[in-house]
Amino acid sequence: MSNHIIMMLIPSMYINLIDFFSLNAAEVGLIFGIVSFCFGVGSLPMSFLYNKYGPKKLIVFSQLGILFSALLVSVSNSVLMFSLSSILLGLFASIHHPVSLTLISETFDKNIAKANAFHGVFGSIGVSLGPLISYFSLLYFSWHYAFIFTAILNAFLLPLSMKFIPNTEKMDIISLNDFKDKKQNSILSIFFLISFVVGLSFTVFNTFIPSVFNLDFGSNANSIVSAIMLTGFLGQILSGYLGDKFDRIKLLSTVFLLLLPLFISIIFVGKILIVIVSVLLAIIMYSIQPLINSIIKDITPLRIRSVVFGLNFFLMFGLSGLAAYIGGLIADNYSFKLIFPIFSLLFPIGVLLLYLLNMKRKVEA
Repeated sequence: MSNHIIMMLIPSMYINLIDFFSLNAAEVGLIFGIVSFCFGVGSLPMSFLYNKYGPKKLIVFSQLGILFSALLVSVSNSVLMFSLSSILLGLFASIHHPVSLTLISETFDKNIAKANAFHGVFGSIGVSLGPLISYFSLLYFSWHYAFIFTAILNAFLLPLSMKFIPNTEKMDIISLNDFKDKKQNSILSIFFLISFVVGLSFTVFNTFIPSVFNLDFGSNANSIVSAIMLTGFLGQILSGYLGDKFDRIKLLSTVFLLLLPLFISIIFVGKILIVIVSVLLAIIMYSIQPLINSIIKDITPLRIRSVVFGLNFFLMFGLSGLAAYIGGLIADNYSFKLIFPIFSLLFPIGVLLLYLLNMKRKVEA
């Protein structure tokens, strides 16, 4: 949950950070893009280390690092210190997803989509709390306090992780020999392109919806966005239920087709409709995660699964940080709302890739 709070802090204070550091939207987008890259890239070594150290040690290490680096961000008053400490925060936060998702896939053989959905609900709560913490901090204190509150939350979660996260049996360290299967690699190549498409769309939604609302609703924007993001848990629950009953690849294709007109509509709608469209976006966007995480279990053996989760997370939240910079350029030259119809072009590409993935699996079966 705390990781998802961290993901939403900079986007929720995007315009405030522009004013505080005297930057433009592209420059803040570049900083967030680099932080997002680190948020993904740190997951790669940890996915390899899962087999050696297990989930408990890695998650506790992550939370200790988040506690320390969030406090560093909170005392930043220069662009350089803010950037470096935020990068450090992103690196420590990146450990969580490949570790926790591998643990889930290892623990739940049946009802994997429901298990991923339950995990995702807490992620949706975190995504909702990010704007709410930002709103509270900006209203009564300053943006610095959003990171202080995040550090305090991790101090609370740390002993809970030490007590309740189970130890797992150690496995042999993964080697390059585990990736010599050409059939497996061709399936994974298509899947990773899908991950990148999902990541770009997630980055656009999470990064720029708060700014769109800031333009329309001013100081009340983050409280509204917080409520909207919370509705994402409905999508998690629905896709968790449907994902254990129907073909997950076809369900994800349907999700992409539903997102296409919603992204396009952002530039055309007024205040009331922007709220309705954004609620639908939150529900449908967050229905993706239980599906894509469950598809990973469908296409990978346990031995390499932590690495695939790590690469998936790197593409979804690391490399896709490029969207934050490109979106910032679009906002500087045109508007925040135009970002969404431009990036809607991703969804037809995603549908095509899912079709190819489905065909490839049938051929290799």
